Amino acid sequence: MSVLRTLLVVTMGLYVSLLGVRFASAAEHTIAITHMELQEIKEELRVGDVVTFVNEADMAHNLYITYEDGSVDNLDTQVPGMKRTVTLKHAGPAVIKCWIHPIIRADIEILDKAE
Repeated sequence: MSVLRTLLVVTMGLYVSLLGVRFASAAEHTIAITHMELQEIKEELRVGDVVTFVNEADMAHNLYITYEDGSVDNLDTQVPGMKRTVTLKHAGPAVIKCWIHPIIRADIEILDKAE
């Protein structure tokens, strides 16, 4: 095997290993939407975590997350029984709300990625 080929194989192996470590640190969370409220969020949420919202209500909802910098993740309309998933992008305070039902609100703190 040539030196260049060996170097390429070693580099690719290292890249795949580091990629696995990066994704291993992200957690997955599931949060239910019941009639007019979100399930209490007890876990720590971190940048890169994947959050799945499950609509367990008997009506449609349209959740969105507003980050401290003003950027928004819109999860679009969720009919009853539907799931929507989002990857958290920014550390700091954020708010989860429903476009359709503004009474639905959860203030959250998103931590930096786990080291």
